[in-house]
Amino acid sequence: MSTLAPLRFSVCLDMIFTDRPFEQRLEHIADLGFRAYEFWTRRGKDMNITIALQTALRLHCVAIFGSEASPNDPDQRALFREEVTRSAALAVDLACDNLIVHGGISRADLDYASQRACLIEALHEAAETAADAGLNLLLEPRNPLDHPGSFLWSSDEGFAIIRELGKPHVKLLFDCYHQQISEGNLTRRILANLDLIGHIHVADVPGRHEPGTGEINYEHIFGILREHAYSGYVGLEYTPRIDSAASLRAVRMLSQ
Repeated sequence: MSTLAPLRFSVCLDMIFTDRPFEQRLEHIADLGFRAYEFWTRRGKDMNITIALQTALRLHCVAIFGSEASPNDPDQRALFREEVTRSAALAVDLACDNLIVHGGISRADLDYASQRACLIEALHEAAETAADAGLNLLLEPRNPLDHPGSFLWSSDEGFAIIRELGKPHVKLLFDCYHQQISEGNLTRRILANLDLIGHIHVADVPGRHEPGTGEINYEHIFGILREHAYSGYVGLEYTPRIDSAASLRAVRMLSQ
């Protein structure tokens, strides 16, 4: 048994135990010994019940979506700002750490440089809102196969944007599933930029199922994260191929 500190897992409740009401999912992960969770949006969820259960079960909310608007699109910039503001208020109520945002959908009628500049300006505004609420902003690239037209699909470009912003509370959400499809070479990219990674998502390729079912060597990935003392959370954002409880137990065993 390794003496390295165990990884901290966060269970994405929009993908696991989906055959049960959202509130019951909180109880199920707590029964399995998980202490942290995340979700996408408040749609279809009672936040009052969620907050009460979170307190009773001593769970920690790690991340929620900040906005689903496209920050690279000048026509959606105001909506992006408004949604981030509303999400920040909810995150404070949940004692949540992070707001997740994406790069948006590319516009064929605008050149890349203009959209990139718009994205950076929108992120700058969102970062100020997040900082005022005591939150981190997580920028997540998404692969263009599952998300056609994704403006930001490259983690290399994501890291460059974050360095350009130069704000300590803006980090990259490194999704191993997305980046395996988009770029590969996960180990080098993680280790070269570990200081800029605020959260990690895991799922295997193909199928976005649990780690250990596809081509990504997650035993290795988990090992390097532990070896290099990664202190953030690893979000379990996948569709289980087997029973959700058995799947979560298997992933936890894989990380030890």
